[in-house]
Amino acid sequence: MNLDNLKYEFPRMPEDMKRMVEQEVKKQIETKQSRIAKKHKTFKRTLVASAAAVMLLGTTTWAGIRAYRLYQEHTGAHGVAVKISENNTGTDAVSADPQNHEPSEIPNVKMTLSYLPEGMVATDEGKYSYEETLYQGGVSIAFYRMDTGDDTFSLKHDDVLASENITVNGHDGVYLEYPHLYKDEITFNQRIYVAYPDVHYVMEMYAASDVTKAEALKIAEGITLTPTEETENIVRAWDWSSHLASMEQQEESAEADLSDAVASREEMKHTHAIGETFTSNNPDTKDLTLRVADVQISDNISLLDLSVADHSLKEEADENNRLRPADILYIKKGDNDTLSEVIKSRQVAQKLVYVTVEYTNTGDQELTDVLFFGTLARIYEDGDNFYTRTAMQYETPTDHDPWDTALNKGLSSLWEMQYYDIFGGERHNNYIEYLAPDETATVHMGWIVTEEELGQLYLNLDTYGGSDFSDTSLDLGYVDLRQTN
Repeated sequence: MNLDNLKYEFPRMPEDMKRMVEQEVKKQIETKQSRIAKKHKTFKRTLVASAAAVMLLGTTTWAGIRAYRLYQEHTGAHGVAVKISENNTGTDAVSADPQNHEPSEIPNVKMTLSYLPEGMVATDEGKYSYEETLYQGGVSIAFYRMDTGDDTFSLKHDDVLASENITVNGHDGVYLEYPHLYKDEITFNQRIYVAYPDVHYVMEMYAASDVTKAEALKIAEGITLTPTEETENIVRAWDWSSHLASMEQQEESAEADLSDAVASREEMKHTHAIGETFTSNNPDTKDLTLRVADVQISDNISLLDLSVADHSLKEEADENNRLRPADILYIKKGDNDTLSEVIKSRQVAQKLVYVTVEYTNTGDQELTDVLFFGTLARIYEDGDNFYTRTAMQYETPTDHDPWDTALNKGLSSLWEMQYYDIFGGERHNNYIEYLAPDETATVHMGWIVTEEELGQLYLNLDTYGGSDFSDTSLDLGYVDLRQTN
């Protein structure tokens, strides 16, 4: 998750992060279950929690309780570190084990939200927006489980326009505001952190520019976390240890030689042409073949079944379904001492890439819940190497450019498939429910790209996704969709 870009985009939880959170919750629950000899129940669609969570809470949360405070620490004119530290001024700070701040148990909790502004409704788990601008603004609420200890929480922010320490329903908090670069658009330019050390959670709320500071604080004021024995509708939080590991991995990737963005001609030898049939490299679907049967390029979205198309696709087109151009903004990013600013902008025409993909079961056993996925990578050749262009940087600046990032504000900035017309699985999303032997399922997928990218398009049907080269994507082989004039 790129925190800088979340200031400008609607905070969506990526599928890989959802899977990570679910795996973490499952791991935590299984750990609890291994410690107690209680009867177990299985549920098809829900994770099973320990029935002893609340009983344990009495000894793990209030026995030898520590007093913590969440606060801001300035690091330059526009840099802020949000931290939690132990408050050693009161008797409550005394602990039987001062060397170990890690909680022995963290309860499952339910979130109660007692206030929303008039016209604001729930749109997804932890996400709320105004009915008139669904999915475009409002607030997005996430939580961290402080499994490494409450006082290990620390997040650095730069490019901060304003900040202050706050108190929210008796809990310490910090409010941050970022520059609102795009005055004619709704952007997530506010952040609120609130610590709940009694249950070892920290809330991170993203608030958009269509929500006033007063309303955002009032929403936060109405949030209550309650320990629960129940297994449904509990807060899905990200372990802080997992967050730290993710940040460390991102730093290592940033310092690496970017080898995952480069592939040799030999590594690209499995590239397929349109119409070519190839076999899945997923061990769960080894008898599944894939074939891109057709590719169509259009300047409007009339090829799509608009009854199942995402709202964002419809909003990217005018009343005649013709795609609007994408705005490319050239930004000088802020840091600890400066604020971000837009240096210049331009517009680029957008196109729909509409692809027909055939999935065929060549085995003698039926297949169920077959996952499909498509990433439309932008890849260019230079000599004997192929390079992926990152989705977050539309152009690369030269040493003489006054800007350091080029941001595509169109839907063409997204590389994952933005449209598909077959639905299945528990979430009714990108799964083929049933595929009998010798049966073929035809899936239509769609992406929006800029006109300038038509000569760089390679389709990755690897179900692991990702815009960079990976062992699985190179082994399966990309499908060459490049369009030449």
